[in-house]
Amino acid sequence: MESLTDALRETLAVFGDSGEPRTTPEVAERLDLGRRSAYDRLERLAERDLLRTKKVGANARVWWRPEPRSKTASEPGPELEEAIARISDGFFAVDEEWRLTYFNDAHTSMFDGTRAELLGERLWDAAPELVGTAFETAYREAMETQEPTAVEEYYPPLEGWFRDIVHPSPSGLSVYFTDITERKVRERTLMRYERIIETVDDGIYVLDGDGRFTFVNDTFVSMTGYDDDDELLGASAAVVFGAEFGERGDGAETEEPNVVAPEGRLHGADGESIAVESRVGRLELESGETGRVGVVRDVTDRVEYERELERQREQLAAVTSLGEVANEITRAIIGQSTREDVETTVCEHLADSESYLFAWIGDVDAATRTVTLRAEAGVEGYLDDITISIDPDDARSRGPTGRALRRGEVQTTQELETDSRYDPWRDHIESYDFRSSAAIPITHEGVLYGVLNVYAERSRAFEGPEGKRITQLGEIVGHAIAAAERKRTLLSDDLVELEFRIQGFLETFGLEAEPTGSIAFDHIVPLGDDEFLVYGTAERDAVDAVRELVDARPGDGEVTVYPEATPTGFVLRAIDPPVLSVVASHGGYVDGASIVDGEYRMTVHLAPSVDVHRIVDTIEGAYPEAELRCHRRTTRSASDPRPVQRRLATDLTDRQHAVLSTAYYAGFFEWPRETSGTELAESLDVAPSTLHQHLRTAERKILDSLFSSPDEPLDDT
Repeated sequence: MESLTDALRETLAVFGDSGEPRTTPEVAERLDLGRRSAYDRLERLAERDLLRTKKVGANARVWWRPEPRSKTASEPGPELEEAIARISDGFFAVDEEWRLTYFNDAHTSMFDGTRAELLGERLWDAAPELVGTAFETAYREAMETQEPTAVEEYYPPLEGWFRDIVHPSPSGLSVYFTDITERKVRERTLMRYERIIETVDDGIYVLDGDGRFTFVNDTFVSMTGYDDDDELLGASAAVVFGAEFGERGDGAETEEPNVVAPEGRLHGADGESIAVESRVGRLELESGETGRVGVVRDVTDRVEYERELERQREQLAAVTSLGEVANEITRAIIGQSTREDVETTVCEHLADSESYLFAWIGDVDAATRTVTLRAEAGVEGYLDDITISIDPDDARSRGPTGRALRRGEVQTTQELETDSRYDPWRDHIESYDFRSSAAIPITHEGVLYGVLNVYAERSRAFEGPEGKRITQLGEIVGHAIAAAERKRTLLSDDLVELEFRIQGFLETFGLEAEPTGSIAFDHIVPLGDDEFLVYGTAERDAVDAVRELVDARPGDGEVTVYPEATPTGFVLRAIDPPVLSVVASHGGYVDGASIVDGEYRMTVHLAPSVDVHRIVDTIEGAYPEAELRCHRRTTRSASDPRPVQRRLATDLTDRQHAVLSTAYYAGFFEWPRETSGTELAESLDVAPSTLHQHLRTAERKILDSLFSSPDEPLDDT
């Protein structure tokens, strides 16, 4: 007994001399300890053969004090007296009449008098301050019920907190009286800390030497998604911190008192995880082991905010870069003479930018209704092993490219990993490391030339301003392709010529009588925005048919007839005529058109690269009675009288060409003028000053072409 600590003596006293077995929770409750600490004390007493123990049930264990050896005399011997005297805690005994029968030296401070004076005194007389306290209540209850009890209370005479363990017997009471003032101060301090711990928003935990939880606060339990701390206490920290816990600088192998661990993940009961920031410190435990105490803070919002800031910075840089790329593309494609050059230039500029990985342009094969590659950069053979369809019944048409071609609208994929529409090509595309893409229809004045696909390593790359900006590329590229096709048609000696016939043309507009005369559409001037001025002549018998045709055709503007001329002249303002629009948008032109005896005849010239099927489909869609009489490739004659006209047409801008052509055919350059500048400006829907500016620029270019040296380029302004 000499080597027992105060804590072990206190624990042994719980059992008294009755030999009654007790469980660990019962001992922990009597001593107001945690189960783990109570178990450690009991185990050490069992090792000293002061307690017996055995396992009961699956996980429970009971403890009891062995019966003391019988003595030859009923009175305690000197050895026992000496042993009791060595007890540092107070101890006294009373008989059934509350008379003091024994008290040790550690307890004399409670009583006022000598041992000889006090022995045999009633307890209430020897220590009157006990009357009316919780101690008196506990003593009397124990005497009455003959059940051991314990009480903790502040005792003013001694200015301290005391814990009494009361053991009753038929002959009286034995009371162990321990000063717990230091413990109470410590507990109150701990209680304040616990209140602080439970009110902070950070998770706090304590680990033992084996890395198992011995304490977690409510916030930590909530962060991990468990219902109660019991589910975590005793569990390995790896359950929530991952198997690599202890390898990330978590304070386990360092002498530093505090370590800020790298940002990591905290795994919850539901399998989800959150981003946390940790601070871990060493902690000396009661058992002598070195444990750890840690604080974790949920930084999910901060991480998301930082990611959003980074994404915005990337997007801002991408928008700026895209603006520069768009300007470079615009400048670069202006001088390209063919559609192939335009498409290659666009892809190369996009792939060379820091914002995008690669780009490609595709078109539709009308026969197979699948996408074929026209140009690519930053990648090689992207479409070699995959098929993209535009057939809505084909699963391979549900990706962004197929949707963009079918709907004529930009289609984006912002999160490739979660977009199921990419599943048909998942195995193929995973090796290209892009997370978002944009499929941009290439259009100009309603004509679809194909689709431009751009890919980025960033997620959600095509949202907001960047998405709006990149959408404009489709129209820029479409305009460039249309200009290149028009230039190619005008300058190339090789042409595709289509001849159409429509019987009963006027009947398609509900006109009953066919004209007996003829109508010729001599000159067609594109004004832009799907508007055209058509200059023509009509024999007198057919003039009324021209007016009726304009009235019957929905969408047409107006017609002006000049009856004084022979044959009668007219100017028709046509709005969105399907045939003229589709031909002009593909860089072609109507070489001649007329109505003779009710039959409409039209000859169209196109560049060899133009998809003739689209032209034919559009014309037949607008006029089901249309019949393609001739489809041939032809070469301009060496004696073609219009090479200068064709060359000038390519040097003038669309607007300059429209203004100059309209002025010429309207008789503006005749003397006297057949049309004034004001009338001409009104017909073109521009201000007179703008009209004259375009005319002067166009006239200068014509004169430059006549008087400049052959190798000197024309001024493009």
